[in-house]
Amino acid sequence: MDFPALQQAGIVDFFSEYGKQIYNPTGIFYWTGRSKTEAKINATIGSAKGRAKDIFEGGDDKKITLCIPSMQKYFPELSTEEIFPYAPEAGVPAFREAWKQWLLKKAGADADRISPRLNSPYVIPGITGGISICTRMFVDPGAPIIVPDKRWENYDNVFLRNVFCEIEEFPTFRGQDFNLEGMIDSIKKVWQKQDRAVVMLNFPNNPTGCCPPKAAGREIVKTIQDLTASTPDKKLVLLLDDAYEGYVYDEEAENRSLFYLFDPAPNFLPVKMDGVSKEMLWYGARIGAITFMCPDGWFEKAGRDDIFKELENKFRGVVRNTVSNCSHVAQSAALKALQNLDQIMSERKKVFDLLSERYHLMKQELGKLTTDLLIPDPFQGGFFCFVNIKPGCGLKASDVCDHLLKKYAVGAVPLEMGDINGIRLAFCGVEAQDIPQLCQSLEQAVTDLAG
Repeated sequence: MDFPALQQAGIVDFFSEYGKQIYNPTGIFYWTGRSKTEAKINATIGSAKGRAKDIFEGGDDKKITLCIPSMQKYFPELSTEEIFPYAPEAGVPAFREAWKQWLLKKAGADADRISPRLNSPYVIPGITGGISICTRMFVDPGAPIIVPDKRWENYDNVFLRNVFCEIEEFPTFRGQDFNLEGMIDSIKKVWQKQDRAVVMLNFPNNPTGCCPPKAAGREIVKTIQDLTASTPDKKLVLLLDDAYEGYVYDEEAENRSLFYLFDPAPNFLPVKMDGVSKEMLWYGARIGAITFMCPDGWFEKAGRDDIFKELENKFRGVVRNTVSNCSHVAQSAALKALQNLDQIMSERKKVFDLLSERYHLMKQELGKLTTDLLIPDPFQGGFFCFVNIKPGCGLKASDVCDHLLKKYAVGAVPLEMGDINGIRLAFCGVEAQDIPQLCQSLEQAVTDLAG
């Protein structure tokens, strides 16, 4: 399939070989979509249709997706057609539009500037699905993706064992600050070998909870913008894993995604990945979104509608050939909630306040540690914090966590990767009254083993 608008605008060169080749064929979903509005008799899609009276006691003559009536009772405010049919590959249109409006609400004063540049978000099976899709779309097997050394362990699963790309990592911190210089050096290093670099950033970070101060966040944005402006022959894709966006408890830290602050350029594409897992605290929904911020320069070379249509075709193709489509009922329920944003924000604030209390208590208790064997990283938000084990002390994080669990009945996650040897503490799941014991037990565990 040809993509003339993507070719004219120079967008094709942003993609990996897989990304260049993938497309959504004119198959079942295409003909089903047309038949919904054009056909009198629809023999396209493989989902059973009939009349409500055929299966519901007292049902009417309305045509519906045939279902098991006892299952619908668990969704009293949703119709059969909001629960049981297949969803379109790119997502339910009304949900996609509602999610875009949600992003624009969070963008605040930047909303008017970025709105014309945003696609209608592509629905994907959670942010994990988004990470996998975006990596495959932009990074070739054997090519590097740039990430901080302290990262969610599942990144490596996706990068190394799914997409088979390489990892170009840089130290997350320089002193107590995010290592901007290290990231820029990594980009330049990749550009020496190829014309396209892909970076993955995650704020607040998993596992550290790192989120840059407002001034530092703007410095990250400015530095990236200046770098791409000075190297027009090189391309940069910036993937932003915004799973924990908004969960920032330090008033001095940037409390929204850096995505909203960028100005894309013909050689610079910011891509946002987020979803309902954390933002709506619905972990099992598995509904995420991929949103592009496209540069005006693209639209000067090809029509905006044509570019968005062709980009959507590619991402529909990825979803179609992997998971087919995402949960319809989860999108329907989330859509209902998004129609009352004030209520959502009010209800979520109760959770935010609980997490904020735990965050501040966690910082306080970590500050009381007397052993030099444990070195906490700076953290300003998210659901986690990270404590390093002193280099050269002979202790392994996995041994500490095993001892911590066996002797003190405290669970934590070790991270041993390269030079990193430390423990992630998910304070989000620990009640405030238990946080002092958590920190004391951790200190006692390393003391026991260092014995």
